[in-house]
Amino acid sequence: LKKRYAVFNEDGSLAELKGFEVKRRGELQLIKIFQSSVFEAFLKGTTLEEVYASVAKVADYWLDVLYSKAANMPDAELFDLISENRSMSRKLEDYGEQKSTSISTAKRLAEFLGDQMVKDAGLSCRYVISRKPEGSPVTERAIPLAIFQAEPSVKKHFLRKWLKMPSLHDLDIRTILDW
Repeated sequence: LKKRYAVFNEDGSLAELKGFEVKRRGELQLIKIFQSSVFEAFLKGTTLEEVYASVAKVADYWLDVLYSKAANMPDAELFDLISENRSMSRKLEDYGEQKSTSISTAKRLAEFLGDQMVKDAGLSCRYVISRKPEGSPVTERAIPLAIFQAEPSVKKHFLRKWLKMPSLHDLDIRTILDW
């Protein structure tokens, strides 16, 4: 889609200009939906006050999602909103000592799924960013989404290891995420 802007003219009327990014790669689904919803809200209402109220309603909804850490949202929907997905163009071994969230995710997938699962180029790495270990670079806080569908004992073992929290008991994604 083309970029489009919603702009108010000096007389208070609403104008639409091209330029607002509705679809873009490399953004969380949450950001894409928020941007699209805000844009649509700008086109509602016949007065400036009505338009602002419409936009505020959208913004309040998404702020509530963030502040509540998506407490009322099913896990599957949360995963879709906050996970990142990258494809690795080369084999994992070809990256050598390079560091990235995708490489960390691939290495962690190999840890619990086996090396055979990540040996080929084109691997899709779907991950979230954890808040732990604190102070670690983002590349070291990438957690493969697949771990949340693993057997509970496997999930607990690897989350404790990757988060560097040997006594971790709460495995809820909401407590693990870097909000």
